[in-house]
Amino acid sequence: YISQGFLCHQDATAYATDDLAKRHVSVMVAIDASTKENGCLQVAAGRHNEGVFGHENGVMYGSIESKMHFTDVLVQPGDIVLFDSYLPHKSDGNATNGWRRLAYLTFNKKSEGDLHEDYYRKKAEVMKQGSISINLDFGGKIVD
Repeated sequence: YISQGFLCHQDATAYATDDLAKRHVSVMVAIDASTKENGCLQVAAGRHNEGVFGHENGVMYGSIESKMHFTDVLVQPGDIVLFDSYLPHKSDGNATNGWRRLAYLTFNKKSEGDLHEDYYRKKAEVMKQGSISINLDFGGKIVD
């Protein structure tokens, strides 16, 4: 795929459904350095307590996004970042010739059950339709 980054979204709109967890925590593990030039994660710090913002297919409305302040999350290999499913976030495309590899691990409350298979079943459905994300937040283009 060709990276244009990820459009502004909250992970809760992909997960917080009748079928999946109501809230989860993501752990981002940096494999490579993440810089402004290679499209680091950008977060609207403190906005995770405001519920789900207006969106279409998981992508936050531009009129809402434009009123938020985003902070670049610059990391080095081995760094970890934890964030809540309601935190608005996005990233720009990678404008370098290098990598920006990040691993994401997602955890929900044990009381909500083991939703691993349910999530990946839902993800497989959208991938058949040409998307890499349950939210339609991927700004790039999938290529063969």
